Amino acid sequence: MSEPGITEREWQQLYYRLERPLYNLAYRYVLQQQEAQDTVHDAFLQLWARRGRIRADTANRYLWVSVLNLSRKRRRWRRTKAFLSGAEVLLELPAPDSPESNAAAAQEHRQLHLAIDRLPEKLRGVLLLTEFAEMPHQSIAELLSIPSGTVASRRHLALKRLHAELKTD
Repeated sequence: MSEPGITEREWQQLYYRLERPLYNLAYRYVLQQQEAQDTVHDAFLQLWARRGRIRADTANRYLWVSVLNLSRKRRRWRRTKAFLSGAEVLLELPAPDSPESNAAAAQEHRQLHLAIDRLPEKLRGVLLLTEFAEMPHQSIAELLSIPSGTVASRRHLALKRLHAELKTD
């Protein structure tokens, strides 16, 4: 095992390597570009603040778990805030090039996000890590401290539920 402590260079290398995949994960959770960027930056700032206590060989895992947890926290906070204010939470969709040609695609995009949002947290997390972060099952298993077979079964169940829900919509 390596000694605790991350150098500035190691931190920068992690940022260059993981910023985009972590952003993709955060975006799938919070569904807003700025919040996803803020989530990733917060995770890297937390890592930097704790750099003396975290080993370089575990920093990768620390960042994935941090982004997952921060994203969940932001979703909960947004839902609570919307509930208390009586407002609906709107999903941020990419601006279509042409309203006529992209209306159906935008609707499908919205339906997919809503369906993913309705998945139980355990299924949603595994689905987002496998499909959007494109992490291998073994890495996800280590990250979430669950068996690799559980990753596969949760992914399968999540896809099955999404397929069933989207088929009926």
